[in-house]
Amino acid sequence: MSPESRRLFEAYVHDQQDLPLPGYALEALPHLRRHIPLGAAADHEALLCFARLSPGEELAQIQAQIDFFQARGQDFEWKVYALDQPTDLKQMLESQGFRASDPEVFMTYSLRGASRPARALPAGVEIRRLSRPEQLDDILQVQAQIWGRDFEWLRAKLASSLEQPEAISLFCAYADGQAIASGWTDYPASSRFAELHGGAVLPAWRGRGVFSALLDVRIRDAAQRGYEWLAVDAAPMSHPILLAQGFTPVCMTWPLRRSHTPICAE
Repeated sequence: MSPESRRLFEAYVHDQQDLPLPGYALEALPHLRRHIPLGAAADHEALLCFARLSPGEELAQIQAQIDFFQARGQDFEWKVYALDQPTDLKQMLESQGFRASDPEVFMTYSLRGASRPARALPAGVEIRRLSRPEQLDDILQVQAQIWGRDFEWLRAKLASSLEQPEAISLFCAYADGQAIASGWTDYPASSRFAELHGGAVLPAWRGRGVFSALLDVRIRDAAQRGYEWLAVDAAPMSHPILLAQGFTPVCMTWPLRRSHTPICAE
């Protein structure tokens, strides 16, 4: 791993690790960060990230998290970066019954001096900034069509973010009034990194510049807000496009999950 990749990752961790997620309580443990869902989202997965496990105590610290969530009867995701400590954390978790989902590439893009001219869109296509909760239907429908699963769980998070326009920008591309692509950017306070999410285009419209145009809009928006970098977990489909657009690969990242065994009351 290059020194520049390590530097970017450490800067990202420094800025992000103590920022709470909407709807979650942040617990800053000495060796990782734990996000516990609250309120209406209490039955959602918890999240562990930014691990710096203690040498020689890794398996005990992993087991402590398994025990914690098993006692709560709660599922959780452990988000692993290839630059976490230890560097073989993914393999350690897999040895303890965790299963990794498809890998993504953590990438960054420098916004210093970024200049993105408006890109021509196919006839009949336009990109709109969304600002009202009822418009979220379009984003959720696009995501559901692309990934083949329900995204209703995302509505509350996005609606909550819309109440703070400084925290998010949502965009949707339309062809003759029908939503065909979506993407949004989170703007964490006190961070140099804005985060891209949800960039996706319906199959019939891929390869026609819609994804890149949606990316350009979000790059310009982030630069205007004064952020220094964009960060994104790039899926295999997005990775080559982002690479061609000037994004820098930093490291691989995986979501790992382990189903808990419910504790039966006597």
